[in-house]
Amino acid sequence: MNHDRFIRSARRRYLVVACAALATAGAATAALAGSTSASGTSVHTIHLVGHETQNKFLSQGGYGDESISSGILDNAAGSSQVGIFAGTLTLVSSATPPLYVATVDLQLQGGQITVQGFFDSSKSTIVHAVTGGTGIYRGVRGEFSFTEPSGGVLDITVTLVRS
Repeated sequence: MNHDRFIRSARRRYLVVACAALATAGAATAALAGSTSASGTSVHTIHLVGHETQNKFLSQGGYGDESISSGILDNAAGSSQVGIFAGTLTLVSSATPPLYVATVDLQLQGGQITVQGFFDSSKSTIVHAVTGGTGIYRGVRGEFSFTEPSGGVLDITVTLVRS
């Protein structure tokens, strides 16, 4: 697989999954109050489907190459749109497999959710941290994970924690 195609595929996977995960987190945040532990911490798991609609690759000749993507987030059934996403993958190591730093922002009804982490394309399931949010997502933390069952389509699971 050539370098450009590899980066596009890696970026697409990360961005779609991250965004989908975050969109799922938005739907989950509304339900967070329903699952509270004795310590007052609530945990909620959400499932989303991400669809990349745009992407752009910026080549710096290796280190620093970026992939910028955006798309829509659907509910787990894929029957209705619940938000949008945008994200970037930046190449930080050209070793085999290449390593990227990923950031993703999700825009959902009621606020935004942010995700960050390393993207290792050698793994079939990618896991990143939910680093924060705005609006109704303020104070949310947790993680999201995703797989890519088919090209440009991401199966996302987001676990949100609120104290």
